[in-house]
Amino acid sequence: MDTPDYRWRQLFVAALVELDSEKFSARLAAADDAIFDRLLGLEGKTESDEERLTLEDTMQDIRLLRENCCHFRARK
Repeated sequence: MDTPDYRWRQLFVAALVELDSEKFSARLAAADDAIFDRLLGLEGKTESDEERLTLEDTMQDIRLLRENCCHFRARK
C-alpha cells in the first residue's frame, strides 16, 4: 500500500535502516518531506488528531537524528 498515510512511514523506516551516511541523509529528507505533505493533507481534519501527533513525534525524531548524524559519519 502506497497511500500518503503509509508512504511517510515507509520512507522513515527506510532511513532508519540505511547504513550509508549519504543515503541516510537523503532518505531522512524524503521522509521529512512526506511527513510535511501528510500534515498539510490532514489540515482541518479533526478526526486525524492521533495521526497528527504521530507525525509530529516522528518529525521530532528526524530532528534528533539530523543533529546526531555527524556521529554516524565520524565512525566510518
